[in-house]
Amino acid sequence: SSGAVDVLAADAGIKSDHAAVIKVRCHDGKLTLLSHRIWKPTPDAPLDIKNTIEAYLREQHRRGGIRAIVCDPYQLHRSITTLQRAGLPIRELPKTLGSTTAFSQALFDAIKGRNLRMYYAPDLREQALNAVAVETGRGWRLAKEKASRKIDGIVALAMAVHTAIEEAGRFTDAIAAICVGDCSGAPGETRFA
Repeated sequence: SSGAVDVLAADAGIKSDHAAVIKVRCHDGKLTLLSHRIWKPTPDAPLDIKNTIEAYLREQHRRGGIRAIVCDPYQLHRSITTLQRAGLPIRELPKTLGSTTAFSQALFDAIKGRNLRMYYAPDLREQALNAVAVETGRGWRLAKEKASRKIDGIVALAMAVHTAIEEAGRFTDAIAAICVGDCSGAPGETRFA
């Protein structure tokens, strides 16, 4: 829909963690979980990134409307470069202390402010219950309560929420830069600088 910003975020575990792709929309300051996919690799059956995450990201991009895709490059560097060459709007979002705190805080603020709509998803609920918030000097950061607990879907959700808010801000800033004063004009007419 007009003015809506859709983004995808991927967090990948190849053997011991899960892998997840989350799609979020930001529209009029409200966030909506549109879709998610979680893969559960094992040491005996590691994740085939090309035929899972990459294929899913390509399919979502083919459907249209994706403003940005973000991924942690740790496990997905090859995928990022491959998908960039294929024309997908994908970029790195490394999980540094600063970025992890920023996207965790964005998710915390969205939930606390009741600005995130979600559908019933037992797998995401389970991962949310596995997550803890660790207070840092910069805000809240997601962490696992126990190493064996999986939170990759929630990490990807936080990455998507943060990116959707950023991208929506860029969209709003671009519209404001184009318009002079009141952009509405007469019905069907828009005034530009």
